[in-house]
Amino acid sequence: MPILKTTSLKQSSLQLSQKIIDRNSEDNAVIDFEQHIQQLSDKEDEQSIDEFISLYKNLIKNVEQNLWKNTITDKKLGQYTTIFRALEKIQQLKSDDRRFDFKIIIPVADRPQHLEQCLDSLLTLCHNYEYGLTDGKFSKLSVLIADDSKQDINISQHQALCKRFDDKGIKTEYFGLQEQLSLVKKYLVEHQDSRLKQIISDAEHIDDTEHFSHKGASVMRNITYLKLIEDVNDNRIGAQTLFYFIDSDQEFCINSHTSDDKYYAINYFHYLDEIFQTQDVELLTGKVVGDPPVSPSVMANNFQQDVKKFIQSMAALEPGHHCQFHRQLNAQADDAAYHDMANLFGFDNRGKTFEFHCTLKGEHSNADCFSDFSDKLEHFFFGEHPTRKTFFNYEQGFTRTSPARTVYTGNYVIRADALQHFIPFATLKLRMAGPVLGRILKSKLEHRFVSANLPMLHNRTIESTGQSEFRPGVENEAHKINLGSEFIRQFYGDVMLFSIEQLTDIGYPHADISREITRSIIGSTCNRILESYIDKHDTILQLKRQISELLDDSDSWWHRQPSPATDLALGNFRTFLNNIENNFANDAQAYQQITSDQSSQRMQETLLQAIMDHKKDVIAWQRAVFQA
Repeated sequence: MPILKTTSLKQSSLQLSQKIIDRNSEDNAVIDFEQHIQQLSDKEDEQSIDEFISLYKNLIKNVEQNLWKNTITDKKLGQYTTIFRALEKIQQLKSDDRRFDFKIIIPVADRPQHLEQCLDSLLTLCHNYEYGLTDGKFSKLSVLIADDSKQDINISQHQALCKRFDDKGIKTEYFGLQEQLSLVKKYLVEHQDSRLKQIISDAEHIDDTEHFSHKGASVMRNITYLKLIEDVNDNRIGAQTLFYFIDSDQEFCINSHTSDDKYYAINYFHYLDEIFQTQDVELLTGKVVGDPPVSPSVMANNFQQDVKKFIQSMAALEPGHHCQFHRQLNAQADDAAYHDMANLFGFDNRGKTFEFHCTLKGEHSNADCFSDFSDKLEHFFFGEHPTRKTFFNYEQGFTRTSPARTVYTGNYVIRADALQHFIPFATLKLRMAGPVLGRILKSKLEHRFVSANLPMLHNRTIESTGQSEFRPGVENEAHKINLGSEFIRQFYGDVMLFSIEQLTDIGYPHADISREITRSIIGSTCNRILESYIDKHDTILQLKRQISELLDDSDSWWHRQPSPATDLALGNFRTFLNNIENNFANDAQAYQQITSDQSSQRMQETLLQAIMDHKKDVIAWQRAVFQA
């Protein structure tokens, strides 16, 4: 094959680019790049290769913008991924691929189905975009499964998944309880610093690994930081590696308000490499789309508003008529629409209600939809919100970053240097650990702490079964669900977050804030948040009564035209209301605890001590881990 001049090859590339992005040529769904790449390969010219990489990156931007202009289609997405695969082939022509490697860390506790779903999504993403694909292996990617499981059967399944995905071309390592326990004990014995116990747990007298399980996500991440630091120091991890922390109930894809499908439409590794290559970033956080990243204890008010609206709408319809709940979803802004206390975060969602979007396929009736919605009610107590999901919005692309103040601990990426910033207050096991860490890092890292529009799809339940796996703080026995522990963790997590926010505004953690000022801030914050919780609590109980009255209305078609399916659906609604009563009534355990002066004072002192000791924790971590 004759070797073309560079200018000639560029011209043919530009012509090919135009064909792809020209709407009139969209029927050319399959583009053959092989001849193009062969011509480039024959040149054996690093400068030409770099020029073509730049050319294809510009082409990708154009195709990407066209992809998101209107409704996304499989044809457009196929063209998009084809160009990325061509770019990978061009990258392989370079003598030295200096792009970042990625170590993907997935903490997991008794969630084999979630983990499998997560890893399947990673494999699909890898096959679609082929980042670092060499000789059938994804050489620039590896996975670390950090297992905090208690059940032996789940541990065995997690280990089997590691081997299975390792065999499929993604190097996958298992970090189990015994290795974790040995590592923690090593640091506690070597350094004899009691402050380390507040970061990686007190394992000094633990010998049985079962008693070292369910330590909590924050402690688990901190222990994993220790392992990563040792691997870096021992050169088991390359210097050009980024650490990508995700949650096991997430997938490497996104959703769209125009469809019930999910899309592998973001080449996460390509764009993260672009950002870290070209910007001065130490920690980058993405977000999530799909199910909310908060506890159901702060969603019961607005969800019941939507349940009430659904029942009112359904009562006005004929049960046998074609389902009327397939209207196109509205693309919601990221405005915490799912959060009862959105006002605490600067949003105002008062009075807003959202319609249920039916997900049944094929011919079905309003009565079928009524039953289907009732089946989803129990999912709410495990964190799913059937009416207020968050949808992906392309905005201004994937490489634009903005200053951040919250770390989404299920989706963040760090350089090795950032391993010095452990998750604070980990052993308290409070929710909102990411936002708390974010407020502290904002003052430390400043412009090097950013967010980017690189969300992952969040699923509280398993796609194939519609069921939930282990969720800390949620107990389920014979459909009686107790959120008590999670409710309390959420409440005091909020108190910690907004106390830290005020403290960082006056110089914490760099400045020494007095104990008296800190105690005052915690107390006033606790009172303010308790008022919000009490206000929502009263509304929750009012809505529960209103929903019950709507269901009991004898004029409704589900009473006039009863059927076994409808009776079962009504039973699901009543079980849901009973669980609302169990968790939000005046005598509910969690509500009693957060409104108890004695319990509140005790917990406020715990928060106070943790905040005052944080600087000591940082010193202990630096000495033990970095010999600082």
